Amino acid sequence: MIKISQSFLKEYFKWASTENRRKQGEKNIADAVCGKRFKAMYIDKTIQSVPSDAMKEGIYFEYLATGSLPKSGEVPIAEKTKSGGLTIAYQRITEAVELFKKVIAHYKIKIIKVGYTLADDEKSGVIDIYAEWNGEKVFIDTKYSGLIDDKWSEMGWETESLPMKDNLMIQGVHYKILAQDILQIEDIPFYYFIFNSKNSSDMKIIKQNVDTEKIYQHRETITSVRNQVEKLLHTPNAFRAYPDFRKCKDCPLFDSCEERAVVPDVIDVNY
Repeated sequence: MIKISQSFLKEYFKWASTENRRKQGEKNIADAVCGKRFKAMYIDKTIQSVPSDAMKEGIYFEYLATGSLPKSGEVPIAEKTKSGGLTIAYQRITEAVELFKKVIAHYKIKIIKVGYTLADDEKSGVIDIYAEWNGEKVFIDTKYSGLIDDKWSEMGWETESLPMKDNLMIQGVHYKILAQDILQIEDIPFYYFIFNSKNSSDMKIIKQNVDTEKIYQHRETITSVRNQVEKLLHTPNAFRAYPDFRKCKDCPLFDSCEERAVVPDVIDVNY
């Protein structure tokens, strides 16, 4: 049974955009999502994503801060120099974790669960931190980012631009719905704790308030996407591969995929 997570939705819409652009004749789509990889990761769940260096830092931060393990279940390992010490990037992580602990203590936040999975028949999500703060249950999502004040990147956390960034804000909406349906908490407070990967003494706390109309729209989206995906699963070759040398070489399906790109395609540039 398909359970829709917020990451499922994000990747599905990117894949759907890839398909639409391909049907219109566009080639060499820079942000293309391979249908074969999407299906294996989010529907069949036979593979996991390969984390980038930045993602590895975030995973290590979360492990040190909360003890939560990544989906692989493997304990994250710090990057070290040839002399055996921590690299500068990973030293910053340990310093940022001390700031995390300071914030938790200052606000007297009582952590109840970490890596808390909530799921019903149609949707799911993993809550970084389920806690009690000022006498009420809350969700806290930790981020370790070098884009803490970036306005233009779709992954940037500059606060004035956040209401326009659905790719980020969808998480709070999705998790509030999980709390409504599974924990019977009508409007659980949802916080992002954003730690600056470039400056270990810097972070910001963002509380995401969600309009009831957004909740309604998101529920409609979950139902719509589930219906679309179930139809696509009965459509031959619906989730087609999108071979791209630079992405294929790092894909978990590379060894078994007959459609993989083993050399780059020629890209036309008109001048």
